[in-house]
Amino acid sequence: MKLIMHGDALPGDLRGGIVALGNFDGFHAGHQAVVGAARDWARKLGRPALVASFDPHPARLFQPDVPAFALSTIAQRERWLGNFGMDGLVMIPFSRALAALSAEEFVDEWLEMRLGVAGVVTGGDFTFGKGRSGDVTELSRLGLKKGFAARVVDPVADAGGTISSTRIRAALRAGQPGVA
Repeated sequence: MKLIMHGDALPGDLRGGIVALGNFDGFHAGHQAVVGAARDWARKLGRPALVASFDPHPARLFQPDVPAFALSTIAQRERWLGNFGMDGLVMIPFSRALAALSAEEFVDEWLEMRLGVAGVVTGGDFTFGKGRSGDVTELSRLGLKKGFAARVVDPVADAGGTISSTRIRAALRAGQPGVA
C-alpha cells in the first residue's frame, strides 16, 4: 500500500488504476461498498486499486467555524485500506484553488493527468467541481469523453437508515458509540 500525499507524483505502477473517489473520512459499510467495488473491478481488469480522497476534509474550507470532527486519521485510513486490499491512497490537497476548478478541470487535472485513471467508482451523492457543479452523471459523461468509465455504488442502509459519516458523527456527538 502506497500513500501519495498532497500532490506528490503518482508512481508509474499505480497509473491506469481504478479509483474509489470520495471523502472517506472513516471506513464504514458505505465506504467499504464503494472501495470494494473499485478493488474488485481493478482486480478483474488486472489494474491497480486506488482510493483518492481529500485533505483537509472540504468542510474545513467551507465551514471553518464548525469544529473539526474527523472520524479517522490518514494513517488509520492507510492501514485499513491496505488491509482491505487497496494498492494506494492518494490524498488530494483540498484548497481554494482546487475548489475553484470546474468539474471538467478537476477531471482533466486530477483524474486524467495526475492519476491516469481507467475507471472511477463513487457513491451516488458524490459531487465535485466549483459550486458542486459536477455529479455522478457529469462524471460519467466526462469519463466517456476522456476515455475512462465511471460507476456508482448504491447507498448502504441498516435499520437506522443510510449509513453515512454524518450519521456516525451525530451518534458520537450524542454519546451513542454503539449506534455509531
